Amino acid sequence: MPVEKITKHAKIWRLAIFAFALLVHVAAICLFSVRQKEDEIETVDFSQADVFKLVDVQEYTKPEPESNEIVVQQPKASERVLETEKKVKDFDESAFLPQHKISSVPVIPIREVLSKIEYPPMALRQGIEAVVYLELFIDSKGAIKNIKVLKDPGHGFAEAAVAALKGIVCVPANANGKNVAVRYRYPIKFTLN
Repeated sequence: MPVEKITKHAKIWRLAIFAFALLVHVAAICLFSVRQKEDEIETVDFSQADVFKLVDVQEYTKPEPESNEIVVQQPKASERVLETEKKVKDFDESAFLPQHKISSVPVIPIREVLSKIEYPPMALRQGIEAVVYLELFIDSKGAIKNIKVLKDPGHGFAEAAVAALKGIVCVPANANGKNVAVRYRYPIKFTLN
């Protein structure tokens, strides 16, 4: 055999022996660390540990100093009832058709909404983007009567979306050739440029 073949075989054997020794060492280290962890777990006494839930923790409030003052004359509660001639309108959701019962959806002036949107400052500083899902209650004249937030990602996005839609007048929804009041789901996406 030439010298080159012998050295080649010797290199392969050295590599094989090195790999075997490495495997033996890794197996020994893993076995030793697992046994050591099992010993540590057995020494812990869980019967004396206290379990705290986050709801059990209450914020400390400084007690108010006790006063020795005695109230001699306490004002009587007002017995006079003030009445107004204005009637309070309750918002009736049943007067608005669901979105699947209309022929054509309301057209919202997107440019006007975009001009009124103010990106929440905290989200802008942190570089956060989000989508707010709203349910708009649009009457038969196209005025937005109520806005309900369906999905609020936080950071002030929902408040900014609702504020941008206040006072907007749309092209009303249509059902069978007639303008109708509708509940319309509308997403507003906040993105950074």
